[in-house]
Amino acid sequence: MIALAVAGLVSAPAFAQSNVTIYGIVDVGVAHHSGSSTHDSRTGIDSGIQSGSRIGFRGVEDLGNGLKAAFVLEYGIKNDQNYGIGHGTDSDNLQGSTARQQYLALVGGFGTVALGRLETPQHQFLAGIDPFGDGTVGTYATAYSKVTRLNNVAAYISPDFGGFTVTAAYTADGLDDEESTPKALKSGDLEVWAINPVYKNGPLVAGVNYQRAEIDNGAVDFKQWDLAGAYDFGPVRLSAIYGQIDYDQAAATHDKRKQWVLGAAVPVGAAGKVLVSYSEFDLEGKGANKDLDGSKWAVGYTHDLSKRTNLYAAYAKTSDDLGLKSTSGAVENDPYTKGFNLGIRHKF
Repeated sequence: MIALAVAGLVSAPAFAQSNVTIYGIVDVGVAHHSGSSTHDSRTGIDSGIQSGSRIGFRGVEDLGNGLKAAFVLEYGIKNDQNYGIGHGTDSDNLQGSTARQQYLALVGGFGTVALGRLETPQHQFLAGIDPFGDGTVGTYATAYSKVTRLNNVAAYISPDFGGFTVTAAYTADGLDDEESTPKALKSGDLEVWAINPVYKNGPLVAGVNYQRAEIDNGAVDFKQWDLAGAYDFGPVRLSAIYGQIDYDQAAATHDKRKQWVLGAAVPVGAAGKVLVSYSEFDLEGKGANKDLDGSKWAVGYTHDLSKRTNLYAAYAKTSDDLGLKSTSGAVENDPYTKGFNLGIRHKF
């Protein structure tokens, strides 16, 4: 959750009045996607395969009386090309900007209040359940529709009550800036609100996410809920995600989407881990539109070279109705149905 990032900010020594930390991820590897009847196979050196490459700045100031001010400015980079901050695209961002997170927060005994561009509670929660961590061709997001980041967010993270926390978030326009709409017209702003209670206790993590997205002009109107959990038995960590989306907009081609993921992570020695997952989705047709469904299975391996550097490999295959995410950022209707990744990731 957002709380994870904020917790890192407020963990500075009590005597420090303020500090700023530079952090980031450099991730690069080989990505191969199979050919199809319409496209040749693709093999390339790509950035951000397991985790999006990024550079960020975070800081915290002790305001006294148990109150702190904290900020995060985080930007995506493409280290395989001549792109840096302010260039390129972010496939998880509908705006095409490289800004990943940009927010200012107040932290105290009441919890945390943050304002700015943020990762959604849904993304933070489900990525922690997915064995692949929402990375490589094994990511759960190939078969699972979700919202990654939103603009203009006001978020609240409760204090930890014996492992139980609640995150609530709202934005009047998650895609652009809030409009000044003439009274005779309906607003084009995307309004989103979400709530995400989570319980963590030792090897167990479980929670629910609910979010509603709506535009007054009717272009977007859907409700989504997710139920997910994981338990680490030691020899294996098992995880499961189930969700449903109800589409209410008149122009929707489908009434409902059901989706689920089962996964496992198995430690191999002190540094390795085998990852496996299977996922499905089912879109119920509306009117003359037919039902669509798809499935995907994935297997991967990560190996830690140090606490900050690891190697990774992943292979995934999807059904005909479901395509693997490629460099285009597309999910469904993508021509690639089989993919392989091999790379290295370094955190700093």
